[in-house]
Amino acid sequence: MALPHLIQMQKIKKRLINLDGKPKLNEIKKIQDELPNFNAGPYVKIRQWLIEEIKKTKTKSNVKHQDWLGVKRQGIRQFVLVGYPSVGKSSLIKKFSGLQTKVAAYAFTTLKPIPGVVNINGAYFQIVDLPGIVEGAGEDVGGGKRLIGIIKNTDGIILMHDLSTSLKEFEKIVKELEKANIQLIIGNKIDLKGAKENLKKLKKRFSNKTVLGLSVNNDSLNKFGEELWKMSNLIKVFTIDKKDKEPIILEHGSTIKNFVEKIHKDLLKEFKSAKLTGPSSKFPNQTVGLTHVLKDEDVVEIITKI
Repeated sequence: MALPHLIQMQKIKKRLINLDGKPKLNEIKKIQDELPNFNAGPYVKIRQWLIEEIKKTKTKSNVKHQDWLGVKRQGIRQFVLVGYPSVGKSSLIKKFSGLQTKVAAYAFTTLKPIPGVVNINGAYFQIVDLPGIVEGAGEDVGGGKRLIGIIKNTDGIILMHDLSTSLKEFEKIVKELEKANIQLIIGNKIDLKGAKENLKKLKKRFSNKTVLGLSVNNDSLNKFGEELWKMSNLIKVFTIDKKDKEPIILEHGSTIKNFVEKIHKDLLKEFKSAKLTGPSSKFPNQTVGLTHVLKDEDVVEIITKI
């Protein structure tokens, strides 16, 4: 015999307390199956109320989904670190940036993008540890479409593989990202048995990419920093009085004019010439003008009219 609808409504609301997202939707489905199949009366209103709760829950879940996938851009460059769950992405971010992330030996430790910021050669780079991309991401498995959207809007993609596992699994994620511009492939856990042989296979398979073997537990992270700098397409230029301090960071192809403007735009009005020593100079203390194109590691002394 059906319970009076008011008592039934109280019981239903009690069952849904503290539930949200998929668990709540699953519980609502059970309740719908249990309700008397009346075509009129108060139980029809209960069914209508449940339908409204489904709509509200789905809308709320969608908003939350977008919120936790949003990553505020920081630094001069933003790179994403992508790979299957448990390949060591979180450990790399933690060790390289000092970020206090949750690291564990099981899949899907990272449930949302976690950004870390590192200083390389005086430039701040943001590296975003994305949730593990899984097979079928292109069809939105595991929220894959949204993740791939984030990947395409960054300055570079770092793809990570666990060298202690089969390359066959790695091929699946490469396929999911075939339309994205993968710039660096990391073979992690190089210190494990059989890893060096797998690294050779990885380099042979992706001979057109930069492939770096490392272990998060040793000093090979310096190589990772060097590769990030290469990926950044940036140069560091020093003022002559600040050679031992932070450099001026410029885009590749920048000129003396860009350098002067970076220090202070008003300085252009007083600019007369510059003395240059470094990779772009023909000889030490070469006198150059505003159109001279700079190179990484140049040292510049600005000469003013006054």
